[in-house]
Amino acid sequence: MTPTLVTAGGLTVDHVISADGTVALDKVGGNGAYSAVGARCWVDAVGLISVAVSTYPRATLTRLRQNGIALDGVVMTEAALRSGNWFIYDERGDRSERLTSRPEELAEAGFPTDRLSPGQVAAWQDHLRRRGDADEISYSQFRDIHPMVAAQVPESYLWARGAHCAPARPVVLNELLPLFSGRGMVVTLDAGWQLAELTLDELSPFLAEVDAFLPSEIELAAILPQTGVETALALLAARCRGTVAVKLGPRGCLVWDKARGAAVPVPVVPTDAIDPTGAGDSFCGGFLAGLVATGDPVLAAAHGAVSASLIVSRHGADGALPVDHAVCRAKLDTLVGRLGRSPFSA
Repeated sequence: MTPTLVTAGGLTVDHVISADGTVALDKVGGNGAYSAVGARCWVDAVGLISVAVSTYPRATLTRLRQNGIALDGVVMTEAALRSGNWFIYDERGDRSERLTSRPEELAEAGFPTDRLSPGQVAAWQDHLRRRGDADEISYSQFRDIHPMVAAQVPESYLWARGAHCAPARPVVLNELLPLFSGRGMVVTLDAGWQLAELTLDELSPFLAEVDAFLPSEIELAAILPQTGVETALALLAARCRGTVAVKLGPRGCLVWDKARGAAVPVPVVPTDAIDPTGAGDSFCGGFLAGLVATGDPVLAAAHGAVSASLIVSRHGADGALPVDHAVCRAKLDTLVGRLGRSPFSA
């Protein structure tokens, strides 16, 4: 099967504490899976590229495959991981991350496993920081040991119309971006902390390979500190073969319109959000699909907003499956109407 779109990124198991203290343990995720599902909202077949631990739930992989996400580009390893990433959200939507533990440790440390008070959340975070990594390999360390490489990309994937690279270290992007770009694909790139640590000059070669660069607000500020958002977008877009959009969480996003020399706001799609994890990644997958379909980055962002709205209303990367394309299209038409833009503009 030749997928219409391809996404490359991680497969992880996450533990989430929502802003209201609700706990969700052992939820399947990873920026590769979330971005693939975000793209799947708009096309029938998406190819996923990743490297997975042996303990990633096989039932989830089966569910992804059965719902139009090809796994030919996923390399399975013998590595086993019991610790998962903790994503702990506050009332502003910001999150604490880079903390890991086995799911059982919450109860073992004397905390409830259904809901935590604000004080308990703070105490649990302090506990995680004090315990360190407990000699366990984290998902981040696993990706350093087992990086994605160009050789794992199936030939069928190289006929896709577009590809998205989720946050990855430069060594991985140096493998994948030229491969996709050289095939004439529409290519989008998320920043993550890996690229946010680079200077603008160090980042520029990556920008030259992509049709859209999609950092978060925090990442944008790290790349260009003490620079206004619109000025930062313009500076990055000048070095990008395409354009730049910054993700603003619950405030939507800003897309730099090169033709107008201005930032265009695109709001979120109103939804009953229960878990923000994966929202940015699914947005990126939807953005890629929209950019391939329309050539219009503002409409691409609208596609991304719809994808994100489906992800945040459920737990886990596979929560939005199976995808109802009619529902996605109806949400898109409503959002595009709010933007005053033709859904067929290019």
